[in-house]
Amino acid sequence: MASLLDMMKSLCVAFGSQDYMSCKKLLGPIKTELIKNNLLIPDLQSKNEAYINDLAIANKFLEIGALVSIYTLDFDSFQSFFAQARVYYFCSNPRLSESENKSKLISLYLLVLLSKGEITKFHSQLEYLSRNISNLEEDELLSYPINVEKRLMEGSYRKAFDLLSSGSKVPEFDVFTETLIDAIREEIARNTEVAYESLPLVSINALLFFANEKESERFALERGWTVEHGSVYFKKEDLTDVAVEKISVIEKTLKYAINLEAIV
Repeated sequence: MASLLDMMKSLCVAFGSQDYMSCKKLLGPIKTELIKNNLLIPDLQSKNEAYINDLAIANKFLEIGALVSIYTLDFDSFQSFFAQARVYYFCSNPRLSESENKSKLISLYLLVLLSKGEITKFHSQLEYLSRNISNLEEDELLSYPINVEKRLMEGSYRKAFDLLSSGSKVPEFDVFTETLIDAIREEIARNTEVAYESLPLVSINALLFFANEKESERFALERGWTVEHGSVYFKKEDLTDVAVEKISVIEKTLKYAINLEAIV
């Protein structure tokens, strides 16, 4: 175990120094050592103190690996590390299940699902968490992705945007801000194309939460909309019942955005 402990010490130092490239170089060799010592497939029922201490080291490795993956935008690796770490979070041994990073990593996993548009999986995970974590929505970290998703599902795009753009107390969460804001704009844009033939550029600016009309015009042109004389024209399709429903959502969002600008 001497080699493993030495490498883990180096990993912790590199992580504390935010040297994520050095961390990534250490993750592979440490994983190999953990496999050699049969620590990546844990026996969570064991009562052996030395073995439990070794499992705590393995879990620390998984947590650092997950966080390094977030900082380096390697979300596939994050999900792999998290899938192994979550085994510890929901085991019966409090020495292994309780971790200062538990809520953070679960929240990051939920944000990954949101950013990928995997809403069904998000809800299934939320159901599981609700059964296994008491007062789920009272947890400061866990409530963040839950509230973002809730506002998105309600069509409260302004509230979702405000929540995301206000920043969080957790730097890792902010990694997802731009992706989720882009997803909000994409959803509003899709609904707007169905609901209207055209809108003033100033309304598009308010609707999509851009800082200025130049950004709105760039977005419109990239989407294939036509911009002429201060107005944006969309490709018109036949309205359906779904489209009519979307009109009310867009009108509500637009009214809220314009009223907010008037107040400011």
